[in-house]
Amino acid sequence: MRAIIATLLSCCPLLSFATTETEYYSFINSLSYSQAAPIEQMIHDLEGAPLKSGSYAFTHNQFEIGFREDNVEFSFFYRYDYYLKFNKDTGQIAYLLRNDLALPKNTHYDIYLRPNHLRAWGLGAAYKYQFNTQLNIKTRLNYLRATHTTDGYLNGQLNTVDDSYQAQLYLNYGYSRDTLLERPEEDSDGHGLSLDIDLSWQLDKISLGFSGRDILSYIQYRDLTYTTAIADTNNIAFDPNGNIDTKPTVSGIERYRDQTQRLAARYTLSGSFQLAPGRALNSEIFAYDRQVFPRLGYQSQWHNTKWQLNYDFRSSAWGINLSGRYLHLALRTDSLDWENANALELQFGVNLKL
Repeated sequence: MRAIIATLLSCCPLLSFATTETEYYSFINSLSYSQAAPIEQMIHDLEGAPLKSGSYAFTHNQFEIGFREDNVEFSFFYRYDYYLKFNKDTGQIAYLLRNDLALPKNTHYDIYLRPNHLRAWGLGAAYKYQFNTQLNIKTRLNYLRATHTTDGYLNGQLNTVDDSYQAQLYLNYGYSRDTLLERPEEDSDGHGLSLDIDLSWQLDKISLGFSGRDILSYIQYRDLTYTTAIADTNNIAFDPNGNIDTKPTVSGIERYRDQTQRLAARYTLSGSFQLAPGRALNSEIFAYDRQVFPRLGYQSQWHNTKWQLNYDFRSSAWGINLSGRYLHLALRTDSLDWENANALELQFGVNLKL
C-alpha cells in the first residue's frame, strides 16, 4: 500500500505551495444506460414488459473529494461500475425465466453473457501540463482497491424440444458473489491502476476537448473465487437392452485463482464554436467501450452562471447543465418518469478556493 501511494506521489513534480491558491472540490457522478429495458426493470430482475432489441447495459457511479494546487491534483474516490453485454437470445431467455414464463418449444437459442462488475475505493494523483495559453494536457493515475467483482462469461447453445431441452453451455467467471449459482459471498482482494487523460485546445472562437477515463486499466486479484462449468445434454449411449439412453452431464469446479480485470474505457470528444459573447454551439461524442453517443447542444451565460441544453441522438435523452462559481449540476434523461428511463445521468459538484 505504501509503495503504491509513493508511486502516485512520484507522478507529480515537487512544487512549492507557499504562495499558490488551493481549490477543494467534491462531486458525485452517476451515469446509467440500458438498451433493452428501462433501468428500473433491469435492477428488479427484468420484471415487467417484454424486452426490446438490445445487447448491453452499463452504469458508472463515482463519489470523489480532493484538492488542486497549481498544476497538481490529489483525490480520494469510491466507485461502482457494471457493464453487461449479451445477445438477443440470452435477453429473451432471462426475461422468460425471471417472469416465470414458459420457453417456446422447438426453438434454438445462442447464449452469450459477459458481465464486468467492480466496486472499489481509490486514490488519484494528477498533473496538468500547460504548453501555452491554448493547449493544456492533464494526466491522472488512479490506484484502485477493489472490494467486489464479477468478471467472466457464459456462452453456448440451448434448444427446446417439445417437453425437454438440449444444451451445450460453458461458464467461466470469477466473482465475489455468485449470482448464477447463488453460492455464499466471499471477500475480494484486488489492487490495480488506471490512467485518465484530459486535453483542451483553444483557438479564437473554436475550442476542442478530449477526455479519456480508464483508457488503461489493470486490476489483479489474489485467490479470487471462480467457477468453471460445462453442461452438455448430448451424451448418448445404449442401455443393456440396446435402447438409446441419454445422460445429461454437468461438470465443473469451484476454486480460487489469480485473475486480472480490465475496465471499459470511457471517452469524450467535444467541440465548441462561439456564436457571440457568452453564447456557443456545442457538439460532443461520448463513447462507453464501443458504444457511441453523439450529442449536440447550445450554451449561454447569464451573469456568473453558464447553462447548456443538449440532446443525445443515441439514447434520445435531453440534458441540461448549470455551472456557477462554486456549484455544478447536470441532468440527462430520456423520460421524466424515471421508472421508464433507459438513460439517466446526474452530476453534482462543489468547488471552493482558499
